[in-house]
Amino acid sequence: METKEKLKDLIVYWKEFKTPDYMERNFNLSYLESDKVLTVTGSRRAGKTYLCFQLINKLDIPEDNILYINFEDERLQPIQGDELTKLLEVYRELYSPEKDEKLYIFLDEVHTIPDWEKWVRRISEREKDIKLVITGSSSELLPEEVSTELRGRPLNKTVYPLSFSEFLEMKNIEYKLNKLPHSDQKPRVKKAFNEYLKYGGFPEVVKEDDEQLKQEILQEYYATIFRRDIVERHKVKNIEGLKDFYKIRIDNFASKMSYSQSKNNLKSLGHDMSKTTVKKYLSYAKESFLLFELEKYTPKTKNRMKYPRKIYPIDTGLVNAVRFNFSENRGQALETLVFLQLKQQEKGEIFYYEEDGECDFIVQEGNQVTKAIQVTEHLNGNKEREIDGIIEALENFDLNKGLILTEDKYDTINKKGKTIEVKPVWHWLLQNKT
Repeated sequence: METKEKLKDLIVYWKEFKTPDYMERNFNLSYLESDKVLTVTGSRRAGKTYLCFQLINKLDIPEDNILYINFEDERLQPIQGDELTKLLEVYRELYSPEKDEKLYIFLDEVHTIPDWEKWVRRISEREKDIKLVITGSSSELLPEEVSTELRGRPLNKTVYPLSFSEFLEMKNIEYKLNKLPHSDQKPRVKKAFNEYLKYGGFPEVVKEDDEQLKQEILQEYYATIFRRDIVERHKVKNIEGLKDFYKIRIDNFASKMSYSQSKNNLKSLGHDMSKTTVKKYLSYAKESFLLFELEKYTPKTKNRMKYPRKIYPIDTGLVNAVRFNFSENRGQALETLVFLQLKQQEKGEIFYYEEDGECDFIVQEGNQVTKAIQVTEHLNGNKEREIDGIIEALENFDLNKGLILTEDKYDTINKKGKTIEVKPVWHWLLQNKT
């Protein structure tokens, strides 16, 4: 079938399609009013398409002025490469957008089309009555990657799996935050947090009640990201080496890694791989939003590449489904949730601190470090180490207050003129919801 006919089939199908129920995500609607291209990025199944549906339903304009198309729809296969070139022509043959209103075009998973950036640049420069919203499960759509091609920094929204507050909303669990530590709502919230910690926040998984099905869905997510977003996209030949590298990283999530160490670990498994290849494989995982890296804080940016980085997954449920030993790494899972929450807040840069002692997270806003946060499952036998680490960070950055997040403890610690608040991770997540 010719490209034009395939496009017609999809466009008409979508126009007749009734969007399913969805939970509204936090979004700044002023992004839709801007003339800039809006990019929506994030992991597969995190909710990018449903966010598009949410935005479409917010638009108070004639239906003919809204076009949505998903370029991963199997009915478009095989991709010819001329799908974008013919899109507007085909749409205007079928529908008549009102000329005094903008035409909003939502292009889902657009990065599957060759040279999509050139088309987007041309339309954004020449067609001022068109607003483009493009999504993709690849960080290549992020502003820093495409701003040169588009000749102007686009707006970006990164969609993550549900935060804990969104998880509770989807589960219809109500709470009053100011009373929660002493409320009869607390046991239900804590039970929900244990489920969230174990199975994560991918919306489809949250909706599913059967635990076995949750595991199977998550395993399929991982397999799809691995196959489609990494192996096929980057034409990886050494699939077993790649698989073992990710297994090592996932088995040791929320831990430090160096390229030399990873190279040696892989060599012990029979993979003769250079540090350059290891670095490339990690970049693929970052690009597909499977893994994130956290650098050590140093005053000079150029020195940060010298040190090991900590690796965090996009979702604790995804890790647990692949690893099958959730209970052994609860502390790392708690730390991951804190990292992801800080990441989503997009308030400054995040680093880990390590000199004589260690502190899990420091947040730098502009040129100033504003927060120091330590995460530990329990504050018992490790109490002095955890406290001394955060105190050192507070002294180094001239901060008066710090935060230790634990499984389920409230306390206030005063030491060396510093005040450290201790509270449960689940409570902090709700206080700092995005």
